Amino acid sequence: MQFCKENLLHLKTMEEMSKMRKQLLQLIFYQSKFCEEFAWNHGTADDVELSWRIRSDKHPLLMNEEELLGQSICAGWADRVAKRVRIVSRSSENDGKARTVRYQSCALKDTVFLHRWSPVSRSAPEFLVYSELLQTNRPYMHGVTSVKSDWLVKYGSSLCTFSAPLTDPKPYYEPLSDQVFCWVSPAFGRHNWQLPLHGLPIKNDILRISVFACALLEGQVLPCLGSIQKFLAAPPSCLLRPEALGQRRVGDLLSRLKIGSRIIDSRAMLRDAWSQDPQFLHAEIKHWFQERFHDRFGDFWEQMHHEVLLEGCELFPKRAKKERKKVK
Repeated sequence: MQFCKENLLHLKTMEEMSKMRKQLLQLIFYQSKFCEEFAWNHGTADDVELSWRIRSDKHPLLMNEEELLGQSICAGWADRVAKRVRIVSRSSENDGKARTVRYQSCALKDTVFLHRWSPVSRSAPEFLVYSELLQTNRPYMHGVTSVKSDWLVKYGSSLCTFSAPLTDPKPYYEPLSDQVFCWVSPAFGRHNWQLPLHGLPIKNDILRISVFACALLEGQVLPCLGSIQKFLAAPPSCLLRPEALGQRRVGDLLSRLKIGSRIIDSRAMLRDAWSQDPQFLHAEIKHWFQERFHDRFGDFWEQMHHEVLLEGCELFPKRAKKERKKVK
């Protein structure tokens, strides 16, 4: 009897989903007549319906397609995330040997369950989202999709709380986005699930300048400076230490990176500053060189002016290639 009830609920839900899917299709094809940006050029509504009836194992999704769909579902159902509870109980159903996996829903106090017939029951991911709960002898999640912890921060940031900027790991500059970031420790939802460390843009002006100045001298902004470390009078990392502000070369460089209300904290800002004054930062950066290497500074200065005109993907092609692979 219980089996019949569960199947009737499942069939009813599938029927409702089918109706909703057809309504969405009609909206898409109707709106595409009036908006070229969202025009559908891959067949008719009947073609789409037919493709949906083809078994998924005959035409499996590509890895990037599955990834994008998972992210989209996570973005739409971020308020229905569940985290696995590392306790496996034995169900009393049937012969008492069926295994069920417990989850904690971000929206509820009570435990919810992943049904053993679910497509993801074998992997039982750490995090998943569900479309609804079906109450039988216990609340089971229906319409579940595995999601990654970093997606929760990316698409559910309104449900996250973040720690103050961490000093360890230290803040960093990201050359492809041309931004400086700090690490924070995020917690998700009402249960404050701890997620992996996450990078956020730095809000504090002084810290942004310090991180950018350090990255500049280390060659993370302009790669030609990566080879000058043996010529420097002090390690660039000292720019991140508050007690080093009393050193002349540190104070001069940091104060020069603030022009009135303008903060020079990116390669784009540095490019603009050099277009107005090609000698901007010349004395401040040269002062970081040991005196016996001052005669070599001119060559690096010229190369810096050339590289600042390029984009991050051109300056750091290996990193850009690696990022493109992640997307695929």
